Amino acid sequence: MLQFRRVLAFSSRVHTYLLVLYLFFFLMFIFTFITPVDNFLLDFISYSMTLISWTMIFFGVWIIFASIYQLFYTKVLAFSPALLTILRCLIVLLLATFSDLIEKVVSTGVSL
Repeated sequence: MLQFRRVLAFSSRVHTYLLVLYLFFFLMFIFTFITPVDNFLLDFISYSMTLISWTMIFFGVWIIFASIYQLFYTKVLAFSPALLTILRCLIVLLLATFSDLIEKVVSTGVSL
C-alpha cells in the first residue's frame, strides 16, 4: 500500500501542475481583453481552458475515489491529497465562472 500512497501523492502533484496550466490559459484569456488578438487564438484559449478544466475535474474525482479506496483497505485516509484536490477543483470552478462572467459582460454588456 506504500506504493499506492506514492501514486496518490504523484497524482496530486500532477493535479497541481494541471492547475498551473489552467492558470496560464486563464491569464492569457484575461490578456485578450487588453490587447487585440485573432479569433483563432481566442477560440484556442477557450477550448484549452474547457479541456483542462474537465480533465482536472475527472482526475480530481479519481484522486478522491483513490483516497476512499485506500481508506477501505488500510484504514488510513489520505487526507492531504483529498482535501487539496477538492480545493483545486473549487479554484478551477471559480475561475471558470469568473471567466464566463467577464466574457458575457464584455461581449453583451450589462442591461437593467
